[in-house]
Amino acid sequence: MRRFFWAVGTTAALTVACCGGCDKGNGENPQTAVGQATLDAGAAALDAGEWTRAFDAFSDAIAADPNAVDAYYGRAAASLALAQERYRLAQAAATNGDTENGAAEAAKADERFKKALEDCAKTLELDPKRADAYFIRGVVAQYQGDWNAGIEAFTKCVELDATNAEAYHRRGEIYDFIGNPDATVDLKKAAELGYRDPDGGDKNASETVEEPQTVKE
Repeated sequence: MRRFFWAVGTTAALTVACCGGCDKGNGENPQTAVGQATLDAGAAALDAGEWTRAFDAFSDAIAADPNAVDAYYGRAAASLALAQERYRLAQAAATNGDTENGAAEAAKADERFKKALEDCAKTLELDPKRADAYFIRGVVAQYQGDWNAGIEAFTKCVELDATNAEAYHRRGEIYDFIGNPDATVDLKKAAELGYRDPDGGDKNASETVEEPQTVKE
């Protein structure tokens, strides 16, 4: 079975979720102040699309406070973005027939995906109701072609956050790919919540939803 090739517009949503979830320290404890400063730096780097800087800042925040749930989540978001970059480079190399570089970039992408999942696991250990961590798990599963894991992760995400339009959309994409008629329900739900496909211009998803088609291999 072939894999989906997403050019994900997800990172902006991850940035908002992280910035909105970061707890403010009171500055009384020097270690707390350092942790908050690095959390803020990580969130700013995510906003700016500077994934490596974000990863490093969140790592510093974790060093200051090993229980900083927002830092683990933020680092997972940064790792996902870095993995997506490597994945696109792998695709480009493969398209150009450069199998050696394609394989090398794919391996780097897998390393970043693995790191994102590790930090999601830690996030959920500290906060089992962190819906956005399940969202990242779902996106990684899509890239890796693990449809069951993707469905499970996005299902958990919308159970915890029924307003996550992109989670419905992505679960709908998987359902559509495997020929599950529930795809129509999820895609329409995503449209009702205001989701717009980044590859579909300004056209609302509700205007393009059709009955799901089974993909033939």
